[in-house]
Amino acid sequence: MANPSPRQVLREKVRDCLARIKTAAGYRTDAGDVVTLEPGQVTDDAEAVLAVLAARQDRPTEPSQKMVSRLTTVVILAKVPAQIDEAQARLDDIVSDIEDAMADQQFRYPVGYQFPQYVSMEPAEAKAGMGWVGALVTYQSHIPIK
Repeated sequence: MANPSPRQVLREKVRDCLARIKTAAGYRTDAGDVVTLEPGQVTDDAEAVLAVLAARQDRPTEPSQKMVSRLTTVVILAKVPAQIDEAQARLDDIVSDIEDAMADQQFRYPVGYQFPQYVSMEPAEAKAGMGWVGALVTYQSHIPIK
């Protein structure tokens, strides 16, 4: 088997951070029970789910990194069960869990990988009666070219 690409390594390390999200560990949700690198495997009846996606690559923003790295954007797709009268509270729970799980985890990333930096959060549209709420949480990291 070939060595994983730097994008794959980054996604796997983000997955490792997110897998810690469990109410037994002090988080608000159990979204860490299902963390996938393949969002197509998420079923409609799944409870809380997190999917880690490589969304974009750009030239590095730091001049010293231009020849050795790529600025890589990773999107975490989050879905958590919610009733209509608790949707905003559940959205806040899952986004807070993601932010907490990603914090202070530099040790998980190999040398040459910048610790992912928070960029944005955007609620995911759920149609009325769907029974869930979701978000797209974006992080960026400079990762090696090879």
